[in-house]
Amino acid sequence: MGIADRIILTLYTILMTVASVLTLLCSLGVFSDTGMVAFISHIPGNWVYAVGGVIMLLVSVRLLITGLGLTGVSSLKLSDSDKGKVLVGKGALEDYIAVLSQEIYGIHHVKVIVKLEDQCIDVRINASIEPGINIPETSGEIKTNVRETIKKVTGIEVKEIELFFKQIKAKEE
Repeated sequence: MGIADRIILTLYTILMTVASVLTLLCSLGVFSDTGMVAFISHIPGNWVYAVGGVIMLLVSVRLLITGLGLTGVSSLKLSDSDKGKVLVGKGALEDYIAVLSQEIYGIHHVKVIVKLEDQCIDVRINASIEPGINIPETSGEIKTNVRETIKKVTGIEVKEIELFFKQIKAKEE
């Protein structure tokens, strides 16, 4: 779950807590029924409540989709037999590819984003490169190293590798 989903979930939880407490207080007689009825009677025709309702509906659908895991594939099946399944997580692949990329001389501060598909992956590597390093040669080395090692270790085909060098600067020790 991403940070945006966590923030939405927190806000939604707070809103539902307030609604639950108000319902509980009304049922215990702390708030009068007439006050709540008067408040609810102002809702029809008021666009502010309509917008709030639509936002709550969208947030509910988003949380449902996130909760069911329909926001994207988070693991890739390497094998499935009568003895069990072998899965590799997206995060594990991203971390491993970052390590593989940093094995190439002159590459540092690597961040990797992996997009999982059926039996292959697309990779975006964001990195910094040291000055004086030949970018085309180094890019080729990174791509070859990542493709061959991922295929050898996991059996997963790397369909596309996109490299983005965000900085050309010396590695800070």
